[in-house]
Amino acid sequence: MMDVRRIISKIEKNYIINNLKKEERVDGRGLWDYREFKIKSDLISSAEGSADVSLGETRIITGLKYEIGQPFPDIPEEGVCTIMAELLPIASPLFERGPPDEQSIELARVVDRGIRHADCIQTKKLCIKENEAVYILFVDMYVINYGGNLIDAGGVSALTTLISSHLPEGKIEDETLEWTGNYIKGETLINELPLVITFGKIEDTLFLDPSLPEELVCDGRLSISVTENKITSIQKSGAATFSIDELKLLGDKSLEIGKKLRKKLDLWQYKANY
Repeated sequence: MMDVRRIISKIEKNYIINNLKKEERVDGRGLWDYREFKIKSDLISSAEGSADVSLGETRIITGLKYEIGQPFPDIPEEGVCTIMAELLPIASPLFERGPPDEQSIELARVVDRGIRHADCIQTKKLCIKENEAVYILFVDMYVINYGGNLIDAGGVSALTTLISSHLPEGKIEDETLEWTGNYIKGETLINELPLVITFGKIEDTLFLDPSLPEELVCDGRLSISVTENKITSIQKSGAATFSIDELKLLGDKSLEIGKKLRKKLDLWQYKANY
């Protein structure tokens, strides 16, 4: 990855830090404000669900595809959902071609963990026939532009994709898979709407939704996945440490912000209409 020191000068770093200490940010936001979300859904005709989500300058396009396969032996009546991420080189000079790096793996795993631990997807509804055939879902996130805080943008993009999903309904008749002509839709599959809320820390200052310049000079980040009333997962990255009091503060903030964001985004409006 490109040396961050070539991107952010010492003068700019000090400017960001000094503003944060005054509870101000270079883009005019308060410490606990999100940048604007923009969401489009069901825009890829060849996918069984899709979303184009922007958070400030960050943009992620996500698509859902499926296969029919055998279930895992320990969950013979449940389907599977896998989330992956790719950081396209066109998104930033910081991204390079090659196998998935630490940042893309973190993005996929944090989004996946928040969804999985919240019991978001009702995997039993992905079963066609116990022990024999289930849907295997692939949710692929592609970072188109990197403007900071990929995780929160990716979480909303993955959820919107799942909500907009429309899987051809299959059944087993005489040991043959047949299509019924109906669809299994996101409103049937999705049980919870977990949102990932990411906070940055620079020295002793905590703030929501790091922009790219802030993220590049952050001491660390904390991503907290929340449903309406509980925390489902936490991921820390970077060298920063968080005290017990800071964790309690950010836990409360994530639930409070999550409720407001869930209401504002109204993600159920993106469910499939056919």
